Amino acid sequence: MDEEDALNSNNSVQEWSDAVAAATATPSGGAVAALATALSASLVAMVAGLTTRREKYAAVHDHARATLERAEFLRADLLDMATLDAVAVAEYMDALTLPQSTEFERTAREAAKRAALIEAARVQLELLHQAAEVSELAEAMAGSGLATAIGDAAAASFLAAAASRSAYWSIRSNLKAVGWPDEARVLIDTAWTMLELVESAEMRVQQLLEDRVG
Repeated sequence: MDEEDALNSNNSVQEWSDAVAAATATPSGGAVAALATALSASLVAMVAGLTTRREKYAAVHDHARATLERAEFLRADLLDMATLDAVAVAEYMDALTLPQSTEFERTAREAAKRAALIEAARVQLELLHQAAEVSELAEAMAGSGLATAIGDAAAASFLAAAASRSAYWSIRSNLKAVGWPDEARVLIDTAWTMLELVESAEMRVQQLLEDRVG
C-alpha cells in the first residue's frame, strides 16, 4: 500500500471506522490515535472560534484567533498522519510476505520489517509532538476561552492525552520488535518528554474542571 491507495482526509468518518473495524491489520491503533488527536484539535478550533464571536471575551480575541489558526493547521496535519501510519503498518505487513528461502532473502525481509517498524515509530513520535501542542492549546482554551465550552476544551485535552499514551507505547513496542536500535534511547526519551507534557496539561485541565464544575 502507498499513500495514494490509503485512506486519507478525503474519506469520511464512516469509511475510516469501517476500515478500522475490518479484520485487517491496517489502519490500526496508530492511525486511530492520529484521528483522535485530529478531533482533539477540532474541538480546540471550535472553542477558539466560539470565543472570538463573544464580545465579552474581546480581551482574548487575538489569542483565540491565533489558537484557531494553529489548531486548524494541526488538524489537517494529523489527518495526514493517520494515513502515514496506515501506510507504515501496511509496509510491515507486506514485508512479512517476502520470501525467506535463502539467507539473502531472509536478510532483505528482516531489513524491510525493521524499516517499516522504525518508520511507524517515527510517525507516532511526530504524533506525540503534535499532541503536546494540541494539549497546550486545549489547556489555554479551557482557561481563557468561552466558559460554557470548558467541557469541550477538556474533552480535547483528554482525547490528546489518551492518544499520546497509545503513541508512546506503540513506539516502545515497535523499537523492542527491532531489537532496540542505536537511536532507540533518544526516540524513547523524546517520546516520554512529550507524554509528560501532555499528561501534565491534562491534570491541570482536570483541576480546572474540578474548581469550576465541582
